[in-house]
Amino acid sequence: MSILDNFIFCAFLCLVGGIFIASQGAINAKLGQYTGQGLSSVIVFCIGAVASVVYFLIEVKGKPPTNLSMMMAKAPWWSWTGGVVGAVFVIITILAIPKLGAGTTTAIIVSAQLVFSCIIDHFQIFEIPFRPYTVWRGLATISLIGSVVVIAKF
Repeated sequence: MSILDNFIFCAFLCLVGGIFIASQGAINAKLGQYTGQGLSSVIVFCIGAVASVVYFLIEVKGKPPTNLSMMMAKAPWWSWTGGVVGAVFVIITILAIPKLGAGTTTAIIVSAQLVFSCIIDHFQIFEIPFRPYTVWRGLATISLIGSVVVIAKF
């Protein structure tokens, strides 16, 4: 059994991820003030690429699988777009945080993430297992929008 099978550990990782995402936008926006918005995005992704290579080498214990190219060839076309999606996200936060603030920007982004994640679950987009968009999820969506309004206004 892997530690990743532990619900509490995975929830903790998500908590850390949320803290990192909230911090990332503010950090990237500050870097953008000194290097320019476009260059800060390039710097962020270069450093991220190095960190990802280190993680990959740790994961495979320095030896990539022998059938890696065959595994990669089987991936659906859209699975290769994550880097573009990530770059768009980073650029949006670099542009929005100086204007809206970290709280409002993050509130809008997190709300959009949650709503679209529920849509992904319901319509099984990206081959995700079905989870219905229930009345309760709809009420939560309305609450999220209300939260964004409050955070943006006050």
